[in-house]
Amino acid sequence: MSTRAVRRCHVKATSRGVGLLALLVLLGAPGPAVAHGILLGSIPKAGETTPLGVSLVELRFNVRIEHGLSRLRLTGPSGQDVPLPGGPAKSAGLAQLTAALPPLAPGLYTVHWQIFTGDGHLSHGRFSFQVAGRE
Repeated sequence: MSTRAVRRCHVKATSRGVGLLALLVLLGAPGPAVAHGILLGSIPKAGETTPLGVSLVELRFNVRIEHGLSRLRLTGPSGQDVPLPGGPAKSAGLAQLTAALPPLAPGLYTVHWQIFTGDGHLSHGRFSFQVAGRE
């Protein structure tokens, strides 16, 4: 094989290697960040038994949320909606929602939440807590 033929093979192999490397880089490049809201914590906590007199529910998320488009709903022991006295949930920070609670009778309550993140993603979920009776 001549020197010229060896150079052509080397150039073709190098060109293919560079093309393959470029393709792998493009395929492996991260796309835009997707920010799905995740509930990090709440007061009362999920599964917690609280004493009579709990007056506030507060939810903390991992991302900034659009408060005007986010909702909290409370259902009581028989599944009925429990009206929140302060109206819609209020902003307690860029990644928090709070709502005042009416006096709650003993029983199991479920907080249903729906949030829109700052970049327009919808997330929702629910958790329950128990209000203890008198001892």
